[in-house]
Amino acid sequence: MTRSPHPFLTATLGDAAAQLPPELARPLEAAFAAANEVPDPLTLPACLQRLRAGEGADGQPWRRPVSSPAQGQALARADRANAGLGTLLELLHAAERVRVDGAAKEDIGDATREGLLLACRGLAEYVGQQLQAA
Repeated sequence: MTRSPHPFLTATLGDAAAQLPPELARPLEAAFAAANEVPDPLTLPACLQRLRAGEGADGQPWRRPVSSPAQGQALARADRANAGLGTLLELLHAAERVRVDGAAKEDIGDATREGLLLACRGLAEYVGQQLQAA
């Protein structure tokens, strides 16, 4: 049995794929192949590359409507920074509860608390800048 030059078209159209003119079959096959690409393996370098390409806080590419790729990247960065801000605020809140109600040995100390506050301020400012840029 001969191998089809257009396996995706053949899988979709059956024997009718062989009757398509090459100038139509090639771009259709390429579109099917692109839609069925296997994603990069879940490795640290591949994950970092996807993050730099504009993933949101959920680890997925930014899918909301944007007017340009740059706007999508700015919104994805703001989304990630906002998620980080929420996490830092949760840590700060827990640290404050421990300071007020917990044992003295469990307190993280004033310098660490101030560091968390500064990180929150910095992320909040960054989110604002990214949203203005978008």
